[in-house]
Amino acid sequence: MSHPIHALDSFFYNSMGVYAFQSQCEMVAELGYDGITVAGWGGTPYTDLSLLPGVKARHGLDIAGLYLVLHEGRNDAVLRRIVETVEGVELIELAVQTSINGTDGILRSIESLLPIIERRGLRLALYPHLRHVTVTTTQVQRLCEHFNHPRLGMSFNGYHWYASQEGQLEQRLEAIKPWLMQVVLSGSALSQLGWGGVATMEPVDRGELDNFAVVAALDRIGYTGSIGILGWDYGGDIYLKLQRCLAAMRSIDQRLQSHPTWVELLPPN
Repeated sequence: MSHPIHALDSFFYNSMGVYAFQSQCEMVAELGYDGITVAGWGGTPYTDLSLLPGVKARHGLDIAGLYLVLHEGRNDAVLRRIVETVEGVELIELAVQTSINGTDGILRSIESLLPIIERRGLRLALYPHLRHVTVTTTQVQRLCEHFNHPRLGMSFNGYHWYASQEGQLEQRLEAIKPWLMQVVLSGSALSQLGWGGVATMEPVDRGELDNFAVVAALDRIGYTGSIGILGWDYGGDIYLKLQRCLAAMRSIDQRLQSHPTWVELLPPN
């Protein structure tokens, strides 16, 4: 099927600075993306979050998600304040990077967000992330099972799944299907030259990670939501890389519709 495609605002960070949010939206909209995800990091976003409610009317873009990073025991109150007040977004993605108080502290932090999420009609998607406290889809799935809350789910990030070498793509996607709220993809190759000394982040048609197979597996479990494109570490001409990634994703959708049997992969020897 043809998925909506959104860009992560991480495309627009490079060693020379960060593009203004207006420019980000104009580029993404001109190229034909359906939306954009905004990062709040540890509670100090580059983007003025008060601009989010006007993005749809002004640029025709959905805010596909607001990405936040939890440092449990350090920024819990800041994140709660953001979740309590932000407008113009329905999905909050939350990565757990560090913790002072361990698993119990993380559980308390997530639990404190759930009443706010429920009252405001939002959804909270926990985000597996390499070199964070919650790295794998398996770890995040356990948190979802623990809370069993209808507005708590998870994101699947193809880069972090691949870089963590969790493997078992079909089995993992089937296992997390009940909680899957968001998907993010990028190209990647396992390399010490990549992010964290583990794996590169590249446009979706580059590297060793086969995104054709990943999208096919997502289709097989019935995922119909938007797919985000991770833009970290690309550098160079951002517009051209955005353009290239969107073209690659549209090509994948078209090939899967025309050649559904091409996705039947045999295990490697």
